[in-house]
Amino acid sequence: MKKNRLRLYLGLLGVTCLLALTTVLLSNGLLLKTRQLKVPVIKAENPAPVQAMAQRLSRAIQIETISNKIQLNPNFKSLEEVLKKSFPLLWQRLSPQIINQHGLLFHFPGKNPQEPIVLLLAHLDVVPVESPSAWKYQPFSGTITGGYVWGRGAIDDKQSALAILEAAESLLRQGQRPERSVYIALGYDEEIGGTQGAATLAKALKKQGVECGFSLDEGLAIVPGSMIGMKPPVALIGLSEKGYLSVELTATQAGGHASMPPKETAVGILAAALNRLQNKPFPARLGSTSREMFSWLAPEMTGVSKWALANLWLFEPLLLKQLSGKPATNALIRTTMAPTMLQGSPQENVLPAEAKAVLNLRLLPGDTQHTALNYLKQVIADPRVQIQARSGFSSEAAPESDSKSTDFALLHRTIRQVFPEVVVAPSLVLAGTDSRHYQSLCKNQYRFQPVYLTAEDLKRVHGSNERISIEAHAQAARFYLQLFKQL
Repeated sequence: MKKNRLRLYLGLLGVTCLLALTTVLLSNGLLLKTRQLKVPVIKAENPAPVQAMAQRLSRAIQIETISNKIQLNPNFKSLEEVLKKSFPLLWQRLSPQIINQHGLLFHFPGKNPQEPIVLLLAHLDVVPVESPSAWKYQPFSGTITGGYVWGRGAIDDKQSALAILEAAESLLRQGQRPERSVYIALGYDEEIGGTQGAATLAKALKKQGVECGFSLDEGLAIVPGSMIGMKPPVALIGLSEKGYLSVELTATQAGGHASMPPKETAVGILAAALNRLQNKPFPARLGSTSREMFSWLAPEMTGVSKWALANLWLFEPLLLKQLSGKPATNALIRTTMAPTMLQGSPQENVLPAEAKAVLNLRLLPGDTQHTALNYLKQVIADPRVQIQARSGFSSEAAPESDSKSTDFALLHRTIRQVFPEVVVAPSLVLAGTDSRHYQSLCKNQYRFQPVYLTAEDLKRVHGSNERISIEAHAQAARFYLQLFKQL
């Protein structure tokens, strides 16, 4: 009898706990409130005729401005002349400064100089083209066909620069000025670290005593909601960006003839170290920016996803496991490491005395270069493998900007005005931008490119057949013009 009573009590307790848990889960889901601003529907104006803007972007793409660590590309001067002809009022009335040979700096004085300054950023350099034959149209042809402008830089990042300049030129043409002063800084070596372009532009601004309320750079865009389990498209605004560090692994052993290999070679030791790293990646975790992104997205979701995100206290391990399954979402939750370069023997029948590998790390906010190097040493656990940060460009993860600021609300509102169908959310930029060089000048830094990019478009960035739709470029220009008018 006592055993039966105990079973009954335990059963009732289990049912009670289950009901309590269900109540908590449901309540948390029902209490979710949208963070999307309600804005009146407006008809954002084009700064110029759509086809004319596409033609100007095409001409800019035709100037091959690949950034190079060895020597400056003289084509940047040609691009400057093209921009000068395309936007004559900017050169006549704003008198841009040329910083360190090819950096362009425009100052658009506002009506109220007491208001915090705004800094708009973009870069004019592009990455090299590895396989021109894989392109449908020549990579520097700027071909306009099928509703698209094709060519290297069509997305990354000449499109941003031209859209900003279109908006500024239109404002001058209309005889208008923003309330807040605006600086436009266009770098020319972002793709190789920005140390000559953005870094010197930032120094020039600092020397002039410029402090900005916020900066806006490339980084994230408008992506299909289906990529994260939603119906409406999502406009993601980067609050931070991951850090950058390249690490060299070196294994040394006696060299010799390949016909008499020892039990362990330098290549074998290095391969074992790489294998250990591959099998034990950096731990996954939800940083504050990612956590905030999900809190913004949860109210807009439906079904199981909504309840799971509303109850991360319970479902976080499952979420992390799911996010780890895809490269794009895996990079959101951990410091990543990718072997990118390998070096061994110069000849096939010679044992190398030294084998090297280069790892490219992208540091999650909260991880530092120091802690990352310590993690590599811990996992490799082999004193025969030397681990050393590579000389050259590196950066820590950027500080996280405020999503509750009036400037974030301004961006949020402008996005919803120009793209009323989208859901806005803060997020983390997985790559790097020129913004890192302006950190000391700006209270907040945001990273958002106002264009629609599909999953296929994202593959085109730094890849083959880069293109932007004519309408997407026009929308970006409309966004910047609307932003100017609300500053």
